[in-house]
Amino acid sequence: MSQFKYRERQVSVMNIFNTSFDYGSRLEKVRNLMDERNMDAILVHLWPNQYYISGMYQHMPWYPVENVVHTETPLVLFRDRNADPVFLITYLTGNGLKEGTWIEDVRFVDREPFGKLTWQEYTAEVLREKGVEAGRIGIEELVCTVSTFKKLQAALPKAQFVEADEIFQIARIIKEPEEVDLIKESVLIAQAGLIAGKETAAVGVPESEIQAAAEIEMKRRGAIREVETMCQSGIRTANHRAFGANWKKVEENDLVMIDIGCIYKGYGSDLTRTWVVGKPTDAQKKIADDIVKTHEKVIEFMQPGVTLGEIQNLGRNEMKKAGYITKKGALPSNGECLGGVTIHGLGLGPMHDPPHVEDLDLKLESGMTVAVSGGVRHEAFTIRFEDDVVVVPGGVEKLNDPMPWEL
Repeated sequence: MSQFKYRERQVSVMNIFNTSFDYGSRLEKVRNLMDERNMDAILVHLWPNQYYISGMYQHMPWYPVENVVHTETPLVLFRDRNADPVFLITYLTGNGLKEGTWIEDVRFVDREPFGKLTWQEYTAEVLREKGVEAGRIGIEELVCTVSTFKKLQAALPKAQFVEADEIFQIARIIKEPEEVDLIKESVLIAQAGLIAGKETAAVGVPESEIQAAAEIEMKRRGAIREVETMCQSGIRTANHRAFGANWKKVEENDLVMIDIGCIYKGYGSDLTRTWVVGKPTDAQKKIADDIVKTHEKVIEFMQPGVTLGEIQNLGRNEMKKAGYITKKGALPSNGECLGGVTIHGLGLGPMHDPPHVEDLDLKLESGMTVAVSGGVRHEAFTIRFEDDVVVVPGGVEKLNDPMPWEL
């Protein structure tokens, strides 16, 4: 049971995870950012952002993958401190939302007046009620589909729609101590899954069985779902992204790579290891050694105040010294290998969280949780290693336990 004071009233929240967060402080953080951008309201469609503010973890098909009334109805936030958030939902999701959120103003768009208003017209009515139907209305441009935007424009012809993605990126990028604890547990569960997959990998075993073993172990330890577990062997490791194939079986001396993560109480993880079922070649061993050396130099370099661009440049330069091509976007061919290091955030994601790979000017701050991935891509194989860390004063701490690097 989570309790906090919102405008001097004590509020209790029991979400499906029984986690405890200060939702009042989170809402005020978002409102302060709205103040800075002169934004009157935000229509929150992205379910991790809904969860961050409301405590409600959606289990419906996720917007924008599926555009139906159950997924398009937004959580509406107002800059005005006297205007409570309004959660627009359908009757189908009503009971789940009641047990999962502190927000009291929950309105069913398909109940009254049933069939008379569309969800976007209902949204317009809510904004009119609060006096901001002609104001600056934030939308999440990175996920808002063209069809959703057109519907909102038609319902709110006087509104000025502005980008609100950055607000949640800033609000969520520094993790609360409780969030770090959950992310660490998610990382350790993913680590156990990776080890289970590695123990399953053997000559003649299909990639899909290795992947299944990893995912079953994560579920057994409390993960509610996996985060796109990837398992490849042999030449299939050269695929940038691939699930385990039913038809591809591990062969003698095959490279096997598992990129794995899970969702634990809403929070994600991301780990990668590569090894050989059999005996690695001298060339493969050199590549692995070069990646590990670069990876560890990057980890040692990371600390508050360092930018993502500086970190990734260090990784690129170290790989270049070791003899690898590093031009972004280059395709490995003719025996050349593309090497580098990438950084991305961990959190509600459910995959990558802020900071993002392209945020080169963004400086690390204590409380950020990020994945550090070093790898080399060849036209016939890929070798990658990835750890998860939290930024602390003076450096970073690994969230996963030490795991073998050797091929």
